[in-house]
Amino acid sequence: MPSHICPVLGRSSYIDDIAHGVKTWDQLCEDLNTLLYHLRYWNISVSLPKSEFGKRPIPYRSHDISAEGIRATPKVAKGVMDLPFPKYHKGVLSFLGSLNYYHKFIEDFPVVAAVLYDFLEDRIRQGRDLSRAHESFELLKMKIVRLQCRDIRTSKSHL
Repeated sequence: MPSHICPVLGRSSYIDDIAHGVKTWDQLCEDLNTLLYHLRYWNISVSLPKSEFGKRPIPYRSHDISAEGIRATPKVAKGVMDLPFPKYHKGVLSFLGSLNYYHKFIEDFPVVAAVLYDFLEDRIRQGRDLSRAHESFELLKMKIVRLQCRDIRTSKSHL
């Protein structure tokens, strides 16, 4: 037995989520069999009532993960589409900040977001034309809802 394992013998381990995707049902069954064998080997129990196998898509942290990629759940998508245009510059910056993670997956993000970054409170107070800012805001909302990340590690998938 490897020496680095000894300090943890007799202790309980807990794994919250194991998500794994394959192209065929047969491959899923084979991989699941291998996983269960290793869990049994290391004496890690599985709660069958809490387990789901062969599920498509998998809900995880407000996203649906499937063979096609990762996208926002319908509830999150509706919430994004229902967002009103911010009344203050701080609200615009908050919206843009919430897109930080996704910006690398949204094609032309810097170009579309530039209009909102230039959005100044003076423009609101002076009643200037905000149609370009509104248009950029709606376009970013649509892009984030329609976003489907195919490979998060390489971020080569764009909308």
